[in-house]
Amino acid sequence: MEYSPLVWSSCPPSFLALLDRVQNQARRLVESKMRQNDRPVYFQSLQHSRDVAALCVFLKVHQQNTPHLATLLYPEVPTTYNTRNGHSRSHELHVPIARTETFLRTFLPKYSRMWNQLVRETDLHLLTSVQ
Repeated sequence: MEYSPLVWSSCPPSFLALLDRVQNQARRLVESKMRQNDRPVYFQSLQHSRDVAALCVFLKVHQQNTPHLATLLYPEVPTTYNTRNGHSRSHELHVPIARTETFLRTFLPKYSRMWNQLVRETDLHLLTSVQ
C-alpha cells in the first residue's frame, strides 16, 4: 500500500478510502495480537505518506535540480512583495488553474499548493537534503 504513493495521490477519494480501510483493518489485527506490556504500534496515515513523498519530489526538483525530474519543474511566482514574508515568496510556485475536480487532484495543482503552504509556514524548503 506504500508502493508508488504519487500515483495513488490523484485517485478519487472513494478509492483512497478503500486503501485506508485496509490499513485500519491491518492496524486492528496487529493490535489484537499484541500483549499487554507491548508498546503501541503507530501506523502513519497513507495520505501523510503520499504528501511527504510528493513534497520530497518537489524538493528534489526545485532545490537539488535532479535531472530526471526536470519535466516537473514549475515556474515560481515572481517576487514583487516587500513584506516580512517576501523572502519566502520567492520560493512559491505558480499554481495551475484547475477547472475540474479530477485535474485538481493531479500532482502539480495539488502539491504545488501544498509546497506553497510549506514555504509560507516553515524553512524546510531551504534544506539541501531530503533527510
